[in-house]
Amino acid sequence: TYNRYALEYDQETTLFWEKFPRDFIERFAQCAPGIVLNVGSGPGRDARLLTSAGLTVVCFDASKAMVALCKEQGFDAVVGDFNHLPFKDGVFAGVWAYCSLIHVPEYEAERALKEMKRVLQPDGVVALGLIVGVGEEYKETPGVPGKRWFSYYDEHQAEELLEHQGFDIISIERYQPRSTAYLHVLARNKNVSELQ
Repeated sequence: TYNRYALEYDQETTLFWEKFPRDFIERFAQCAPGIVLNVGSGPGRDARLLTSAGLTVVCFDASKAMVALCKEQGFDAVVGDFNHLPFKDGVFAGVWAYCSLIHVPEYEAERALKEMKRVLQPDGVVALGLIVGVGEEYKETPGVPGKRWFSYYDEHQAEELLEHQGFDIISIERYQPRSTAYLHVLARNKNVSELQ
C-alpha cells in the first residue's frame, strides 16, 4: 500500500504533523542527543521535526517509495525489514518509531523491538507512538486507498512489551488530537550490567 500511495499518505498526514506536540519530540531529543534512527520513517515528516530539534536522523522504511521521498529531502535513508535492521550494534543514541509498530502484528512487535534495542547505545532511548485500542485488523483509512494492518495497544500492553525487551519506561502519555487516541512512550535501554 505505501509503495503505491506514498504521496497520498504524505498528504493525509500533513495536518497531523503540523499540530503534533513538539514537547514529545523535544523530550526525546534531550534524552537521545546525537544520531537517531527513524524506524518507519514514511515520507520524512518525523525526520524533519527531529532534525529541527537538533538531531541527526537516519531514515528507515519498508517502502521503497517512502525512502525515495526521504532521500529527495536530503536524508540518509535505507529500505529494509523492521525485524532485521541493517545496522551495527549500539550505533544510535535513540530510535524514533512513531506509528511503526502498529503496522506489524503484535507477535512480531517483540522481535522488532529487540532489533531496535540491539542498534541502540547502552543508555539509548526509544520513542514509540501507538494507537490506543483493542485487537488487530486490516482496515482502510480516509485519504489512503487500500487496506493496511493496524495493531492497537493500551498503556499496560505498551509497558509490558517494552519491559519484556529490557527497557525502563521513562513516560507514557495519551495524546488525542481528534477521534483517535495515541500513546506517546519514551523508554531507556537498560545497560547489560543492569540485566545480569
